[in-house]
Amino acid sequence: MTNPISVSELRFGWETAYASETGTKDKVFGQGMKITTLNRRNNVEPIFGLGARNAQKLPVKQFEGSLSVESVLASPWFFRAVLGAASTTGGSGPYTHTWAESDTLTSMSIENELSTDTKGVVAFLGCVVNTCVITAAINELVRVRLDMLYSTESEDTTTDANVTDSFDLYTFAQATLELPDDSTVTDVQSVELTLNNSIEMLYGLGSRLGQKAPAKNRPYTARITRSFEDAATFLERFYGSGTGPNATVVETSLEVIFSNGLTGTNTRNIILTFGGVVPDEHNLPQDPTAIIMEDVPLIMRSLSVTATNNTELAP
Repeated sequence: MTNPISVSELRFGWETAYASETGTKDKVFGQGMKITTLNRRNNVEPIFGLGARNAQKLPVKQFEGSLSVESVLASPWFFRAVLGAASTTGGSGPYTHTWAESDTLTSMSIENELSTDTKGVVAFLGCVVNTCVITAAINELVRVRLDMLYSTESEDTTTDANVTDSFDLYTFAQATLELPDDSTVTDVQSVELTLNNSIEMLYGLGSRLGQKAPAKNRPYTARITRSFEDAATFLERFYGSGTGPNATVVETSLEVIFSNGLTGTNTRNIILTFGGVVPDEHNLPQDPTAIIMEDVPLIMRSLSVTATNNTELAP
């Protein structure tokens, strides 16, 4: 009888061809990683026929794999899987890395090592990020969840070395929100950003494995909770005017900034800049025993991400 799993490790590398296992897996998504979902499906279809109540055959159809990884926000390098490769500026540190929207996403090979009495190692191939959720809330660490689809798996016989994120992690106290850009919103209690790539695994005749993982629409949403301070910040933006619901609502911008507050080569920040921002709802529940909080879901049209740190090239 084997012992329960005592050690689980996770690391990844960028693929040069979709679902073709990369030789080096030396990156992690952040600190405090955990796998919140790992699901595999064979899509078995029992075949019944005349003359018997029991299934006569159990053929398998397309293989489906999904994986969700949660971590504490530290290094920014996972944005390559969400948006595309980064460009870097700066002749010397600190360096600024910029991720712009790309229609082609970079796939990953992710290695999962489980240690019991015997070691088990599986590589998930062709991993692409379907949804990225970033959450900052009062008295919490800033957390990132990556929901991924993948094409196939490979049982590995060798492993790469365990990897840890060398960057300091971010907490809620290092987060600020600006709406519009350069106008800081005070007393924000929480913000949740959802970046969706609308991935659809593409199958074809001749194999039950996913052949490609094209990205479709690119919707972005945010949900902000704030103690109610004034009507101008959110309610009048929701109206489109200062008097009540208007015929049109003007789009604005939104920046969510994570910063260690230092300067020079010690500078470290991640800035998400959204364009085309419109409030979709405005919720204002009121309880005489509680502080009045407004809850505002937003819809955004565009996104760019910059990160400043002392790493010369984005891996």
